[in-house]
Amino acid sequence: MNYRRVLVFGAHPDDEIAMAGAIAKFAMRKVNVTIVTFTDGCEGYPKPEMKDTIVAVRRKESSASDRVLGVSSHVHLEIPDMALINNKENVLRCVHAIRKVRPDAIFTHGPDERHRDHIAAHAISVEASWQAGEPVAAELGAPWRTPHLYFYGAVEGDKPHVCFDVSETEHKRLLAMAKHVSQHFLWGRSKENFEEEAKWIKRSKGKFIEHFYLSDGFCLNDFPPR
Repeated sequence: MNYRRVLVFGAHPDDEIAMAGAIAKFAMRKVNVTIVTFTDGCEGYPKPEMKDTIVAVRRKESSASDRVLGVSSHVHLEIPDMALINNKENVLRCVHAIRKVRPDAIFTHGPDERHRDHIAAHAISVEASWQAGEPVAAELGAPWRTPHLYFYGAVEGDKPHVCFDVSETEHKRLLAMAKHVSQHFLWGRSKENFEEEAKWIKRSKGKFIEHFYLSDGFCLNDFPPR
């Protein structure tokens, strides 16, 4: 996973937290990390009075989380929650993002999701990763075939995967989660809880691993290493 550029697809403004340790580690290694978030998070409000402000709040929280993790750029497609569909427009928007970033690896949702937006995000990003490498839709940029495609969760069964050591950056996952205050009701935690756990993890010097599942057709051309 010695990459220069990676692209992460997420259905909602906080889904990349699933691989926050890896994102922070990539950034620490001077890897350019771009996140593409499909939806605007408009349904992620716990109280009726938050309805009119939740989109702006979540965008602000997302930017604060990006700064913690060291994200290079973040593209927000701003599709309403629960309205993400696998159509031509959304596939082409992702093709354009891939051709613009020209990543060495793409990370996205796995195939065994249950949230409608996650299911659509998986299908769209997987197809776009293939279409981006084909000689089609030339106005979106030159074709780019991304060598590696990973799923950062929602893969049932014992499937081939990479174990990535994120021990030195795991605490940043908690610090990033602390920034998503509007979602703390879902996680049953407070900002102070996350920050205290981040301190404990940093002091503990324990070992933390993130698992990334290999997509169908994934080819390790340099294995075994020379």
